[in-house]
Amino acid sequence: MSNQRDLARALLASARRHSHRFRKEDSVGRRENLENDETQSVGPQLINESLFELIADQGWGEHLKIGDLFTRWSEIVGAEIAQNAKPMRLTDGKLLIEARSTAWATQLRLMSDDLKRRIGAEGLELKEIEVVGPRSPSWRRGGWTVKGGRGPRDTYG
Repeated sequence: MSNQRDLARALLASARRHSHRFRKEDSVGRRENLENDETQSVGPQLINESLFELIADQGWGEHLKIGDLFTRWSEIVGAEIAQNAKPMRLTDGKLLIEARSTAWATQLRLMSDDLKRRIGAEGLELKEIEVVGPRSPSWRRGGWTVKGGRGPRDTYG
């Protein structure tokens, strides 16, 4: 909730900084709105500038790049790779990718340098790419376990 308030305060402060461009005071001290083509053409640019300023002030640039990588994954790596692998998380320059099969995991490990180049072209520098295969099914259910159990062989008697 406090992040939303900080965002609202930052946007309001930015709007106040730029509001003098749209108003003038007459001799009595009343403000009038300026209505000329020059001021109206500047309006939409101010929102854009304000958003870029807000992103820079809050330090959100890196987070937006990461979000862009996750949303545009198929565009960046290609349709075939995107169908068989998906990014799971990116922390401290280490990207974790989960592959659809062990064969695809092996293939992506061999292609990791090429993937780093493709992702680097989008503005994100990666230190490492870790590729994992699909998760194996777990026979564990609930909070109770048997120490020294023999796995699924014990399940069916």
